[in-house]
Amino acid sequence: MVPTVDTTKYAFCLETLLSIEKPTFFTGNSGVGKSVVIQNQLQQIKDKGALVIITINMSAQTTSAKTQQGIQDKLEKKKRTILGAIGKKVAVFVDDINMPTVETYGA
Repeated sequence: MVPTVDTTKYAFCLETLLSIEKPTFFTGNSGVGKSVVIQNQLQQIKDKGALVIITINMSAQTTSAKTQQGIQDKLEKKKRTILGAIGKKVAVFVDDINMPTVETYGA
């Protein structure tokens, strides 16, 4: 990734908000690079060994069961009914949240 003024600002905001454990929502027009900035920054933090990244790509075919399974697959059992990342923090990156217009056939 080639750093620009905007990507540097977004990466700094993301890193700062993650460091204080605040939920973050990036929004903007399609194709401006939000996903690339987020994935790059999360990977840099993960490479330091302090983070487990869970990426969920939403689509019309995404079900709640599929979403839950995707999260649980990346976690370890801490106790019988408690899941987590032992000794690490977890970041869940949900890509492509949108509310598309209902088409003629109801999709």
